[in-house]
Amino acid sequence: MVEDKTKTTADMNAIPGKSSGTNGDIIEKLYEEKERLENEIRREYRNARKYVRSHPEEGLAYSFLGGVVCGLILAKIFSR
Repeated sequence: MVEDKTKTTADMNAIPGKSSGTNGDIIEKLYEEKERLENEIRREYRNARKYVRSHPEEGLAYSFLGGVVCGLILAKIFSR
């Protein structure tokens, strides 16, 4: 067998995602925070999609105005 030169050991009986000690507590808190943020972002995304679907005319108006403004800016730049 090859000797472990880093002097580290892994617990083969440990449950993945679960650690012991202070590092384990920190990892667990970070995992819970990640899940909370994922859920919050999903909720915000759904709300944004519902708003856009219920107000399509505003999205169309903004995109049209943005296209007109970009067109005017490009016309000014290239007309020199």
